[in-house]
Amino acid sequence: MNFYAVSALINAITSLSLGLFVFLKNKRKSVNNTFVLLSLAVFVWSTFYFLWQISSDSDSALLYTRLLSIGSLFVPIFYLHWVLSFLEIKDKKSNIILFLGYIVSFIFLSFSFSPLFIKGVEKILIFDFWPKAGILYSIYLLVSYTGLVGYGLINLLKSYRTSEGLKRYQIRYIIFGTVIGFLGGATNFFLWYDVKILPVGNVVVSLYVFILFYAMIKYRLMDIRVVARKVFIYFGIAAFTYGFFYFLIWLYGYAFGGIFSTAAYLLGIIMAPLFVIFFYRMDEGLKNFANRYLFVSLYNYQETINKMIDELAGYIDLDKIINLIVDTIEKTMQLDRAGVFLMNTEGNYQIFKINSSNDVSLVHNNLLIKHLLKTKKPLVREELALLSENSITESEKTNYWKLYQYMVEIKAFLCLPLIVNKKLIGIIVLGSKISGDPYTKEDIDLLNVLSKQAGITIENALQYKQIQEFGKTLQEKVDEQTKDITEKSMYLQELLTMKSDFLRVVSHQLNTPLSIIRGYFSMVKDGDYELDKALPIIEDGLMRIINTVSDFYDAYKLEGEKMKMEPRKTDITAVVDRLVEEKKKLQYAKDRKLKILIESPEFKVPDVWCDSGKITHVISNILDNAVFYTYKGSITVFYELVNNDYLKINVKDTGSGVSEKDRSRIFQKFSRGTNASSMHPDGSGIGLYISKKIVEGNGGEIVFESEGENKGTTFSFTIPVYKDQEKDDKEEAGVKENKIEIFLKNI
Repeated sequence: MNFYAVSALINAITSLSLGLFVFLKNKRKSVNNTFVLLSLAVFVWSTFYFLWQISSDSDSALLYTRLLSIGSLFVPIFYLHWVLSFLEIKDKKSNIILFLGYIVSFIFLSFSFSPLFIKGVEKILIFDFWPKAGILYSIYLLVSYTGLVGYGLINLLKSYRTSEGLKRYQIRYIIFGTVIGFLGGATNFFLWYDVKILPVGNVVVSLYVFILFYAMIKYRLMDIRVVARKVFIYFGIAAFTYGFFYFLIWLYGYAFGGIFSTAAYLLGIIMAPLFVIFFYRMDEGLKNFANRYLFVSLYNYQETINKMIDELAGYIDLDKIINLIVDTIEKTMQLDRAGVFLMNTEGNYQIFKINSSNDVSLVHNNLLIKHLLKTKKPLVREELALLSENSITESEKTNYWKLYQYMVEIKAFLCLPLIVNKKLIGIIVLGSKISGDPYTKEDIDLLNVLSKQAGITIENALQYKQIQEFGKTLQEKVDEQTKDITEKSMYLQELLTMKSDFLRVVSHQLNTPLSIIRGYFSMVKDGDYELDKALPIIEDGLMRIINTVSDFYDAYKLEGEKMKMEPRKTDITAVVDRLVEEKKKLQYAKDRKLKILIESPEFKVPDVWCDSGKITHVISNILDNAVFYTYKGSITVFYELVNNDYLKINVKDTGSGVSEKDRSRIFQKFSRGTNASSMHPDGSGIGLYISKKIVEGNGGEIVFESEGENKGTTFSFTIPVYKDQEKDDKEEAGVKENKIEIFLKNI
């Protein structure tokens, strides 16, 4: 079997498979049916081309060349019919040309077994039975391949100049496929006229079918970069598997004389798990290589959108959420405009944020709302024209066309519904890509996941605003009830402040992980996310809620009952060493490439007298803050001795520092720095408050130093050095106003 037989077999298989796929996609559409006819013609031509190449005698070779001509006779007319269906050209001139083209094709078909069409076969170059053209064959080439194919190509070029968006994008590939496929197939004709050039282009006819299928009219297409990336990875894996297999055969033959010996079987037990390991590593390596060097723009684009989806759950402020959605999508996807429209209390939609150089308006449209609620999927403007065209009833056709006109009116190319609990709370409206490219299937799948997470996050933000408004109302009522009191208690004022802080923090700290859990639960329920991938994220959210509740409990315990310390002799260096290694593994630390170091002191660090569990919490909290608020540089832990009675532990970072405005409230409950939320949105503002109470409860002191914003910070705290102290359960020395027991040195 020669090269040309193999290439013809490939052409036959690909054309038949893709034609069948398109037919099953939509049997009622003219454009699909004509594509199927074109694929069948290529299949017939390729099948008999294959049989002709493997023929062993001149009679069978002549028969197959005449049979393959039946397929080639109808390729041009079916191609023209498909192009006219694709372009929706139905004028009188085109209909006449199409009609005449079919008549001429059938006339040529009646002569396909005549010597006027094919004289016979003879040996030329490497072919034993190559056909000789009759007089009608030349006319057939002129009329069909030059006339019919040329007319189709002219119409494609005209439409390309006047089309835009998706259609222009698809026409470009059809023209490319036409040129590749027909020029490749035309190399078969040289030898028919004694021109000694081999038909080297025959193999690209299958590529022609792939290109036409890729650009299939009016279907949502995948980005060719995604296809290329997947092909690269699959080809690499296939090559590795193929190479590994033949390496083993060679190894077994060289070492054991064959693959069925006992030694070969035993070695196979070792090689099988090695193959699995190498296969996994190869798969990961090819993906990383493709993402880093071949398709970096696509990879960065998808990573940016995915990162935004994760970041959404960390925000509670509505303005920040909307800005993040609009700015990230617009910049990453290179759009000319993007906006978010939210439903107000009256049930109408209002512009919340829009980035556009043009004036974009949105009015209440029940048809759009009903469609988005019904489908719960992104609505693409170009697909509405297709839905209108293929609608069965006249009312459906009218409604889809009205929707199309409406999206043109608001300058929208894609509408993403924000649906929560079967209620449409808003719409993300996207304009066109600056490049003119259409939205790909990958775009829409990614944006569909984004809209679901964004809907839940926005609803949480709206609920948070309602809580804030309730807090203001509550404050007004409290003020009204206490307006006649002449002397207000400082304790009451502190409780009111505590109430306000609590409402703010608990809304964020509990709503944020709850929104993550709800978001991923909703996506798993809808089948948009895999359960095994969602469970670790949901588990992290639950652990965050548990830790938050625990912190709140500790914070308010400090305001009332005593928090009892359990001091004991503690090797503090072991605690610090373990925590530093843990913090090096934090995602923030790895992403920012932070160096976390421990300076070795000139003295031997003594054991200390403290509640080791609670002091561990203090050190962990300070190190966490250093990582969260340091974008680049390092974090250094070092020790000092104070009068040989106290050990001072210092944590120095090169991070955001502390502004003059924030200095006075750095250790206050629920207090956070001015820019803290933007750098680490998940903070509660009670970590340093609890740390201060714990350090003081252990007989020490905690302080900080900072030269200002973006100049780093050093947090330091002292704890007593161990000098044979013993816990005194009878004496409660140094009890402060916050009612924390302090255990002093036993001197």
